[in-house]
Amino acid sequence: MQTATDLWARPLVIHGPSSANWDVELKTWLITDWYHADAFKLYYYEIETPRAAPPDSMLLNGKGIYNCTPANDTRCTGHDRLYEVNFNQGTRYKIAIAHTGTLRTQTFWIDGHNFTVIENDFVPIEPYVTNVITLGIGQRYEIIVEANADFKNGTNFWIHSQYCNGPTLMDSRVGIIRYDIGNISDPYTPPPQYQDYGCADPDPNSLVPIVKRKVGNRVNGMDPDDYLKIGLEAWPNASDPNSRIHKWVLKDVPMLVDWEDPSLKRLALDKNSTFSLETQPITLDFDTGEWVYFVITNNYTVDGVEPARTLPQSVHPIHLHGHDFVILAQGEGIFTSDIVPNLDNPARRDVANCPLNGYLWIAFQVNNPGAWLMHCHIAWHASDGLSIQYIEQPSKIKDLLENADVLGEFSKTCDEWTDWYTNVNEKTGTLQEDSGI
Repeated sequence: MQTATDLWARPLVIHGPSSANWDVELKTWLITDWYHADAFKLYYYEIETPRAAPPDSMLLNGKGIYNCTPANDTRCTGHDRLYEVNFNQGTRYKIAIAHTGTLRTQTFWIDGHNFTVIENDFVPIEPYVTNVITLGIGQRYEIIVEANADFKNGTNFWIHSQYCNGPTLMDSRVGIIRYDIGNISDPYTPPPQYQDYGCADPDPNSLVPIVKRKVGNRVNGMDPDDYLKIGLEAWPNASDPNSRIHKWVLKDVPMLVDWEDPSLKRLALDKNSTFSLETQPITLDFDTGEWVYFVITNNYTVDGVEPARTLPQSVHPIHLHGHDFVILAQGEGIFTSDIVPNLDNPARRDVANCPLNGYLWIAFQVNNPGAWLMHCHIAWHASDGLSIQYIEQPSKIKDLLENADVLGEFSKTCDEWTDWYTNVNEKTGTLQEDSGI
């Protein structure tokens, strides 16, 4: 699944095991925020202000309505329509929902319907029933909606998605369910719902994996100095209080990787496999099967951090490549050493929100040699430095590529990339403006 501004997202659907039965599987529902300006203009707005530019509208599967005036905008065509789906009474529909947006965590619900959540981030879970769910950027859920609505207000129903932390100028009504395809009228609109619902993920205790897993003891350090602290710093001089530019940081400094020097190439092909501080490496040179724990905190005393940071009020979707992770604990407030981790089949996923003024405590097993990124949403925070990379079992990477008989092809591809970078990118004077990931 691709999530980015200026790109059209398409899902790669893998039909894995499910934890409940259904009758009909519908196409994936992609929820996204939509900008009318291009990402390159918006990027400069983001690095010069504490907050990214708000999106202009919401889309469901590429369709949406925006209240525009043709006299002021030649792109305003007046051809407005929403995504629609037909339901048959009594049928159970399985729907995969994915947040492919850029900026805002979403609150999702369907008027007149509950639904059963059966999967998060490709992990089958014990089914639970709800009428609303929060989706962070990059998160996916599979739900089952039973077509059992009463028709006291008609046979059409709104599908809603709105900003999780309060009403905006954007309409939450992003789609329509119709039981009677001959009835093309707009659905009944109930009074506003789920205003200020909050941006927290579903309670991790409700996301119980079907395939059970116990978490082992950690082998890495976990002192407060090891916590990954989300924040903003002035740039390029972090100590300059008058700087107009800022960058996001997760560890020591904003991440910056060189386009010309991919991490995996350095590990598998280069004689010098050391990494600079700017590339934000965390080396996991442990035996296969060992567990590592990491605290990501969005609430800490900035006075003790050098250089100075600020903590804007924001929820951050944290995504890990190369692994699922388990959620040991997740909540609001300052992370303290007396918080007890859930080690007995905790929630397992690959994207989790680090709460507003809170913390996210995760763990995963060392079992996949490589260079794996952990980051916030690409646009705008990861492109601005909010990411780190795990260098996992570095001594095994070259052998892994050789044993798979792909080291030669990998080397050839890297050489071609270097040639292109030297002969095209450098000659045209193209500058790397973002973090490089």
